[in-house]
Amino acid sequence: MNSITRNIAFLAILLLFGCTKDDFTWNVKKLPCLITFYNSSEDFFTQVSMAGMTNNTLGTGPNNFYKDKIIKVKKGQAYDLLVNFQTTSPAVGVYAYFDWNGDGDFLDSDESVLISSNINFTNVTKSITVPSNAVKGEYYARFIVRAGSTISSDPCFENDSYGEVEDYPLVIE
Repeated sequence: MNSITRNIAFLAILLLFGCTKDDFTWNVKKLPCLITFYNSSEDFFTQVSMAGMTNNTLGTGPNNFYKDKIIKVKKGQAYDLLVNFQTTSPAVGVYAYFDWNGDGDFLDSDESVLISSNINFTNVTKSITVPSNAVKGEYYARFIVRAGSTISSDPCFENDSYGEVEDYPLVIE
């Protein structure tokens, strides 16, 4: 089948089934990058709490998506983020990431927050302000505790095997 025939067939399917840009082809959500830790038995979250959502996890695994633990926030509002974690490593980096603009990543300048880089401060509360230009919709929040020789703020960095990732739905109203 040549390209002209394929294009005609595609257009016929669109006309037959009434597909538009509002159908599934254009509405697939871009998911954040996947990172993998192999061991979370010593370095893990015990609690993440923000905007009325509290999750007591106690090191349930190195990579977790809590789809039923939704963080709902409003543009321009400030919220206390409480993070508790456990670590046995001499070096740790704990970060929170928020996809404020809904582009499917955590790489924009205001989307990364350092929670702790001190193993003696494992119970931390930070004030998080939702930017006034945040885009309304359903996106993602990510929390990472990294332990080991290389601590990075990159939400997609995968080097050491110790730590935990927790992803949550983020609803911006």
